[in-house]
Amino acid sequence: MGDVFRKVQPGQSLRIPAAAYNAFVDAAVDLRRRERGNAANPLVDAAQRGIVLVRNDSDEDIEPYHALAITGVLVEPDSEDQERTFHSRTPLTGEIATDESPPLSFVLALQPIKPDKIGKCVLTGVTPARVFITNETDTTCELSADETVLASTPMGGIPILWKEEGTGEKWAVIEMGQPSMGRVTAILGMAQPIPTEHNRWRYPWQEARIDGDPGSDTYLRYVAVPEGLSSQLPGGGEDPTRLALNRFEAHHMNDSEPGSGFGGLLGLGPVCELPGVLPKCPPARSLKPKLVPIPDGVCVQLTCERNSKGKPVWVFEAMSLIEIADPADENRKFNLYIEGAS
Repeated sequence: MGDVFRKVQPGQSLRIPAAAYNAFVDAAVDLRRRERGNAANPLVDAAQRGIVLVRNDSDEDIEPYHALAITGVLVEPDSEDQERTFHSRTPLTGEIATDESPPLSFVLALQPIKPDKIGKCVLTGVTPARVFITNETDTTCELSADETVLASTPMGGIPILWKEEGTGEKWAVIEMGQPSMGRVTAILGMAQPIPTEHNRWRYPWQEARIDGDPGSDTYLRYVAVPEGLSSQLPGGGEDPTRLALNRFEAHHMNDSEPGSGFGGLLGLGPVCELPGVLPKCPPARSLKPKLVPIPDGVCVQLTCERNSKGKPVWVFEAMSLIEIADPADENRKFNLYIEGAS
């Protein structure tokens, strides 16, 4: 029997064998079935565009919808043959996250992947995931060291579109490849001094919104959102990793040499040049400047940044107050606002 799929040359008569015709019909039916399937489930097509092959370089089996930190590519373009392979298909390599792993650089397994084996993983798109929910108000997630289950974060990670109720390991739907901007309006709590540092504090915070109830005593004021984001742990107390920093204070943390300026805060020259200073100055009774923390209850705009380890840090900018006092008479003092903060 000849080749039923043999091509026809120009000028030859067209005669389609039954086997070839039936194959064409089968192909058309299969295409229609797949198109209908994707139309009925559009997430399937969206997910397919973000699927990559990944080799599991860890010593553990990776379960479906668990995470691997991306460590590199399986084929590097360091020779002619490898460069062609690198351009055509480039499987990634991954391992279980460590403290040094970038928290947002990961894939989710779509199938069980044994050690040193290659499997399909989601790199971008909407996908189910296993996430350990620390706080029910958390809205994003990221890698957790020594874990294959993602960890929830208040903001600044991969957005959580939906999650099961409660805390602990839960099913969630996340959007890979779209990190959250991490910005929230918040009311600050009582400042906590940072040990071993000068003129710097950490601040508890609670998400806030403007009260829109005309009948309320706090109408048009910022009020705390009872179930909103905050620096508190689910069981009470403050989470040190969520306390906020004032970026402005970071510029005024170092002391200067005695007599060289304004205690390392302003650098305006001897404090005796200020109006109203005591006689016989300096150095006997020079005024002593002190940076004052942001008061409890001030409303600020928090942003979620990444430190040098890739971990989220909450920061804000607020003008600080300087209190200047006479060391010999603590009741004799006045305040200066620092200008120049953006």
